[in-house]
Amino acid sequence: MEIKTHPTVTVLYGSFRTTLNTLHQYIGTTIKDLQIEAVNQQVLVSGPVYWIYRGADGKPDTEFTLEIALPIQGKVVSDKFKVKELPAFKALVHEHLGTWDGLAGVYGQLFKYIDDRRIPINDECREIYVNIDFENPENNITSVQMGLV
Repeated sequence: MEIKTHPTVTVLYGSFRTTLNTLHQYIGTTIKDLQIEAVNQQVLVSGPVYWIYRGADGKPDTEFTLEIALPIQGKVVSDKFKVKELPAFKALVHEHLGTWDGLAGVYGQLFKYIDDRRIPINDECREIYVNIDFENPENNITSVQMGLV
């Protein structure tokens, strides 16, 4: 685990109100739709997919905002998605290797680290999917980032 400040990044994104119980409906499909839109708009995809959680509290039925974002370079005019610049983001970061079943444990470790050191957090966390492998999920690489004040 380490504290990092990530620079600003321009993204093509979709925003959804969801819960932990219902977010599975966005896995795969939204990512593919963002990639198709980027290709159709003839812009450069400049990074891996981000899932940005705002207001999630770890409880399965709490509604929160989920933004699924694809870093891009270029101009986009889209009826389906929006474009914005994500501001610089200071976060406690842990790189998780393997299946996403282990992500709950990663969040537990991050919260313990934060609580032990009394580090103030904000209401945003991100998962950056460095490598996605649905056929061999042990090959997944996910950067889990808890937003810090």
